[in-house]
Amino acid sequence: MHRSPFLRRRAVVIALVLGLGVVAGLAAAQDVLPVADLGWRLWLDKAATWKDDAIFLPADVDLKKLPVNPPTGGWGMLNRSNGIPVTLPTTVEEHFWGETGLRAYKDEYWFERTDLDVKNGNYPGVSWWWKEINIPPRFQDKIVRLHVRGARLRAEVYLNGKLVGYDLMGETAFACDVSGAVLPGQKNLLAIRITNPGGRLDWADTTLLNWGPARFYAGHGFGGLDRGIYLSAHAPVFLEDAWVLNSPQARQVKAFASVRNASGRAVRGEVLFEAVDPANRDAVLAAKRLSLNIPADGLVTVSETLDALKAELWSPDNPRLYRLRAKVVCPVPAPGTSGPTAWTDIKDTTFGFRWFEADGIGTDAVLRLNGRRIRLTSAISWGFWGFNGLWPTPELAEREVWAAKTLGLNTLQFHRNIGKAEVLEAQDRMGLLRYMEPGGGQSALGDKFSLYAKSPSGPVDTSGSGGAPSSFAERYLEEKILRMARDHRSHPSLVLYAVQNEIHPDL
Repeated sequence: MHRSPFLRRRAVVIALVLGLGVVAGLAAAQDVLPVADLGWRLWLDKAATWKDDAIFLPADVDLKKLPVNPPTGGWGMLNRSNGIPVTLPTTVEEHFWGETGLRAYKDEYWFERTDLDVKNGNYPGVSWWWKEINIPPRFQDKIVRLHVRGARLRAEVYLNGKLVGYDLMGETAFACDVSGAVLPGQKNLLAIRITNPGGRLDWADTTLLNWGPARFYAGHGFGGLDRGIYLSAHAPVFLEDAWVLNSPQARQVKAFASVRNASGRAVRGEVLFEAVDPANRDAVLAAKRLSLNIPADGLVTVSETLDALKAELWSPDNPRLYRLRAKVVCPVPAPGTSGPTAWTDIKDTTFGFRWFEADGIGTDAVLRLNGRRIRLTSAISWGFWGFNGLWPTPELAEREVWAAKTLGLNTLQFHRNIGKAEVLEAQDRMGLLRYMEPGGGQSALGDKFSLYAKSPSGPVDTSGSGGAPSSFAERYLEEKILRMARDHRSHPSLVLYAVQNEIHPDL
């Protein structure tokens, strides 16, 4: 089975000499437990109500105030005989197309008047996805987080019957703190309640979805769950994220790390960034170390510039990949001992050295990759994946990249659909550039700039003086755009973002 690099468990033994002195005992670094794609069960909870639910954007979620919605019939419904067995990634529609009947695809399908056979058979409603997982005893007394790479649309996450997560941002990654619900050394029931309110089953994304009083970007009209789910166990200080941004000096990158302190007291320590070469026994090409001060229950983001003069540049002809290794070490008093100990964490992120830019705008405009002119030859990929409609398997992701390269293309576009990790990992490795857009981008610009609205007669004010987004639709799309960048920003194959690709209105 294919697995993403961040899902491969690493046994890491490190000894760092810090400015704070030699640390004698290092607590275990991040412990990753993949949740297998096999062995899930799916059940349609057709009696569950959802149409009048209040729904919440990430900034408004307070798990303590949200209702707990058990399965109709109780938690005992999530057993080994109810529902059907499924393997991730998948959707309800892969297994139950037409379960609630086939209906006319009116007001959605562009060619309906000439193709009357097209019917809508998706399942608007609640589905349950569950799996028993063995949590090892070593997770005891750790901060434990569950990482979900993508779900659609509303995901309510339960562990052992406790609500531990809620997310409305379709097909983007989110994490849940499950420390208060996990049972180390026992079997744990992981259950995800997915609500699909509907959505688009074709390319048009100009109509907003109505869910109760809320209106927002619809997205593709399937309900399901991506693969790549995993648990991680941490000391009280841990790396929440690590990423790389490229620079005009192609062999220079800026390394970032977000460090979370959940200890309840201020801590000091250090972060070490290393650019390593996986093709050469993880030889270190560049390294930087900096001090770290985190307030109690705080989150800090730090960065350093790394220069690797001997690095090979990434390009479609030479898709050379490296890894950023971020390490955090925070010495802490060791109870009952005379020597110091430390909280540590390590996170690896794949990246490439490269720079893509538009040069000579207004005079002789050209696109350049690593200083050399490049012409992009591309096609669009609609994001409707076999077999489930939402997510590719690793094999399908590689097939798309292979097909594009076989046709002589050097670029593909995630057209009106946010990118998928499986595809970008294949493009990084096989050498193909990528363009990305969130879908429905015009809804981030407010009602007056909806698609096909009248073009403004004068200059568009881009100062931001209009204030923060106000409508639900604007806030939803702004969050989706931010997640689009956050989820995929280190991929060297990703070189273009667009909020909205259409030319109406002319902004």
